[in-house]
Amino acid sequence: MEKLRIVGWTNFECEYPTKNAYDEEFREIMQLIGDEVVKHGYSFSGQDHQNEPTGVPVFSDGTCLRASMRAWGYIMAAIYSEIEDTEVTYMDYYIDCYKEKLMPEYHEIDVEIGHVEGERPGMIVEEDVQLVSQSVAMGIELMTLDKVLNKYAEILKQYNE
Repeated sequence: MEKLRIVGWTNFECEYPTKNAYDEEFREIMQLIGDEVVKHGYSFSGQDHQNEPTGVPVFSDGTCLRASMRAWGYIMAAIYSEIEDTEVTYMDYYIDCYKEKLMPEYHEIDVEIGHVEGERPGMIVEEDVQLVSQSVAMGIELMTLDKVLNKYAEILKQYNE
């Protein structure tokens, strides 16, 4: 089996299915993203991850990683905390980034669309789960631009009906 690698960067609405980042490949995926960020100096927020044309990493197995804006902030914070040997929090990368923004360049991605069992809308963190769950349980409309959270809220509402 070929070793997983990042083959390009695309937009959030791409056809590649979302890799399940909660399985045994989680550490490998985070290492791949970290390696790319360090190698190229990428610095972009969760908002950029969801809304820019090259904010989503695509893997050699034909999947991609979509994340909530908060989850992407945690990913970038973990990477920059380590490489800069300073404390960086998810808020430094949630809506905006504390460093100068640098996105991956666009190039054609030559990998077949993969398949994922039980595909999820994207990676979320505990704070996201709490926010969506409380919103749905209380019947309050979730007021966010976060595409992943909105999709989870929609799924949870349908499940509860």
